[in-house]
Amino acid sequence: MRISVLGLILVLACRSDEGRMAPADRPVCALPPRVCELGAARCGALVRFAPERGPGYEDVPLAAEVDEHSTSWLRRDLMMLVQYAAAKVACEAARWPGNGGPIALGDMSERDGSIPGTWSGEPRHGAGTHTGGRDIDLGYFQVGTEDNHLRPICPHLRGGEKQYRCLGPPTTLDADRTALFIGALFEEPRVRAVGMDAAAAAPIEAALRRLCAEGWIARAACARARLAYEREDSGRGWYHGHHHHFHVSWGG
Repeated sequence: MRISVLGLILVLACRSDEGRMAPADRPVCALPPRVCELGAARCGALVRFAPERGPGYEDVPLAAEVDEHSTSWLRRDLMMLVQYAAAKVACEAARWPGNGGPIALGDMSERDGSIPGTWSGEPRHGAGTHTGGRDIDLGYFQVGTEDNHLRPICPHLRGGEKQYRCLGPPTTLDADRTALFIGALFEEPRVRAVGMDAAAAAPIEAALRRLCAEGWIARAACARARLAYEREDSGRGWYHGHHHHFHVSWGG
């Protein structure tokens, strides 16, 4: 696994050569609260992600997910952070090139904090992850697709068999919006890491550098942003399964 820390000096840009509006001209956005201020017990409580649709996001049920076996349970403080980041991208990047549209929410935890799929005896994630509402999968922002649902953003078949990782460039990745979302997440110091497929990491890191230099992302968030990925399988869990989503891990 490679951890990249982007410590960048911000320079306010007057214009963008990427087709984006300049930060000085960004819209004034009424965003939901980023920080939970309800006390440690309530902020750390496992809650159902609600509402299912909000500014910039939609909770997309996965196969075999029904209400009593919902995998949309998350810590309240992490839920609020995701809602903040989604609303920020929806507002600030509304006029950027690309599809736009809401980011899709994937696996979180089961109602009792178990790994999704535990109820059926087939956990979908490894031990130590997606427990207690401390992790969430999200679809990448995409281009050339009808929405931002969880789907492969790159070639991933070899001999007709799924390899569960990118075998080529992420041709449908919207790196700018994904990077802006990640930058908003890292406004919160308790985010441990954001994990993804290695093929997605390079364009997202480049987009982070651009957006930080242009002033789209807060200085402190640029300094602490950490992207986790593996170019070779070293057994840390990032090599497979992140070709169709990225993963946010809460460390606080």
